[in-house]
Amino acid sequence: MIPAADALRAIALAGQGQNVSEIARDLGHDRKTIRIYLNGHRAPGQPRQHADSFAPFAAYVRQRAADDPHLRSMGLHREAAALGYAGSYSAFTRELRGHGITVSCGTCRDWKPVPPSRGQERSPGPLPFRTAPVTGETIASYLARAAAASSLPIEAVTRCLPPWFAARAGGCDDLAVTGQPQPPDIRHLAALTGTTETALRHALPSLAAGGRPPVRAVFSCSRCSARHGQRSPVPVHVPAYQRVCCRHRTWLGRTMQIDVTAVPDIAAAGRKASRLARNYGVGRFVLAETTARQGTIGKPEALRRAASLALAVPGLDPGHPDAAEAAAYPQTIKVAAAFLRTPGALPGGPE
Repeated sequence: MIPAADALRAIALAGQGQNVSEIARDLGHDRKTIRIYLNGHRAPGQPRQHADSFAPFAAYVRQRAADDPHLRSMGLHREAAALGYAGSYSAFTRELRGHGITVSCGTCRDWKPVPPSRGQERSPGPLPFRTAPVTGETIASYLARAAAASSLPIEAVTRCLPPWFAARAGGCDDLAVTGQPQPPDIRHLAALTGTTETALRHALPSLAAGGRPPVRAVFSCSRCSARHGQRSPVPVHVPAYQRVCCRHRTWLGRTMQIDVTAVPDIAAAGRKASRLARNYGVGRFVLAETTARQGTIGKPEALRRAASLALAVPGLDPGHPDAAEAAAYPQTIKVAAAFLRTPGALPGGPE
């Protein structure tokens, strides 16, 4: 785009018989740009039209920003680019602002290494009582539970561990890539808690290597927590595609958990979602799911499921966003599967 005054002057000069090269030289603009205005393809003062490359990914980005509040804009751009988004990072952040998508947690602090305190003694343990980790549990939650099981303050536990654990216990985002734990650190935690290194690596995402996985930050299924003797909610990171605990038929909503036993096709859809994510990749599946969800919530079949859930679960509001999303889930996964199997149905896929 050139200033409107220059565009009007170019049109006037063309009317006086000057050619494109002369006008471009006089005004100091590219000949192709001058030709656009002379041919009437763009009016003076009209900005250049850009293809809305963000629109197909808007629902995906909004979903991922809500599911993982610690996923920064650079990580979101990286995920979107892997799925086919062609815009630059600056264009992406401009779209985030334009769509009102927030990508900051608000309570996070920058990770800072914690040096060992003077006279700090590290003991290999184990603690008096063994505490098994809940799958997906955060480091802060696991250390707090291990300390509480032995009737100790969490500081008494972190003092016996390498500094990395103290930093994560006091932080908000334990999946931050800065300062990843070393194998001896994990070995020390295993000795202290009486749990194997393999079990810790499998259960605690922050101990797994390979960068930040696509996850949802939720509370664990209440029945899964009860199996570990835990009655209060346990903060966990679950795979980004997981919306329901299929073992206990529990919907893992943003603000509530819903027993979906009365509507078995919701749990069946959860199992299908796991297969689709395994076959097509987590990112591509979530893109298909978020695209499909826009047309399934509020449909007659979803309303019938919501009514069935409300009858089976006392006090459940069928219009609650979590209930509405759970009721639409089977149809959402069905449509998402069709998108994944149809070439060209999703952006960035094969034509």
